[in-house]
Amino acid sequence: MAWLKRNANRLWLVMILLAVGGVLALIDQRGELLSPGPLPDSSEGEPDYYLEQVVYTRFDQQGRPYQTLESPRVTHISDSDVSLADTPVIGLIDENERHWRITGDHGRVGPGGDRITLSGNARAVQPDDLWRLETDTLEYDRDSARVWSDSESRFFQGEQRTRGDRFQAWINEDRMLLEGNVSGTLLPDR
Repeated sequence: MAWLKRNANRLWLVMILLAVGGVLALIDQRGELLSPGPLPDSSEGEPDYYLEQVVYTRFDQQGRPYQTLESPRVTHISDSDVSLADTPVIGLIDENERHWRITGDHGRVGPGGDRITLSGNARAVQPDDLWRLETDTLEYDRDSARVWSDSESRFFQGEQRTRGDRFQAWINEDRMLLEGNVSGTLLPDR
């Protein structure tokens, strides 16, 4: 008890320092929880904003939807008016109201959304005609309504499988072209 009386002032000082340290630690942790974190890196330039859990639709001048985009994260670069998307799922609607779906690990949507590049496990699917394309990099140009890949492409339609070094399809037409070392498996009708 005598020791406690002699060291009471020191003990109070230690308790006050511990309390202040605890409050400062809480403030520091709270600041980390509230801050959005570092901005994503991009070779395109500095992003002006990013969006999370994105779902948006583009409409033509008559108010008809022609393109959708879903992505867990989209980063917009204002200098080039380009958006970079993580694991995008892009829906396209052609002139015949057929729905197309293109996906990839990474996406780059050019100015106005008219030029799209998907890389890493890129796929194009046209469910009405039961066909699917798989490749490393897939390009889409809205002005020409063309989907293409300049890398090895694997095309599937029903039981048929075909591969080639390059692929092109025009979504408003029933036209597709595989080029370079084309080989395929066509199963007979049963």
